[in-house]
Amino acid sequence: MGQTAMIINDIIKYLILFDFVTVSSWGFISPIFAVFVTQQIINGSLKVVGFSSAIYMVSFSLVRLISAYTVDRKLNDKQRLMFSALGSILIGITSLFYLFAQFPLHVYLLQALNGAGFGLRYSPFMNLFTRYIDKGLESFEWGLNAVSVSLGQAATVALEGLLAENYGFKLVLFILVGVFTLIGSLIPFIIYKNISQIKRP
Repeated sequence: MGQTAMIINDIIKYLILFDFVTVSSWGFISPIFAVFVTQQIINGSLKVVGFSSAIYMVSFSLVRLISAYTVDRKLNDKQRLMFSALGSILIGITSLFYLFAQFPLHVYLLQALNGAGFGLRYSPFMNLFTRYIDKGLESFEWGLNAVSVSLGQAATVALEGLLAENYGFKLVLFILVGVFTLIGSLIPFIIYKNISQIKRP
């Protein structure tokens, strides 16, 4: 009985992997974002860091609320997967655009796009995770997702300083984050292909 109860369905496994790849990738950038802005952006300062962070949060909050309503009321499961993939693609493209950022305005625009991408990604992700979570394993599977993301971020944080110091912000970190995030965007398409074969718990 206990052994059966610990079986995690495939959709949840793929969703955990999706969250792990996308959020862990941004662990490369988040801890040193302030250093990047102040050292690599013309007229960059801590004020720019503060404003850009605020812009990200406003964009994320607005898009997440709007997308949450749309996801709950308007979309089926396959459309939710594509919505989440779209958000992840936007996040990956935003990272690559940082290669060309030179001025504070560029940072503000990219932070707005990044916030929108995460807002688009999270609403359908949480909807699907809640809908397909295994009965009796709710806390375990949400916890497994949180732990996998945290460990992934720990690993990327351990590497980001070394990579940034030896190879530079733009040439390595933003390319790595963009590429990994875009690769992670393929995972919803894998779920999309198999979702009709898996019964919701």
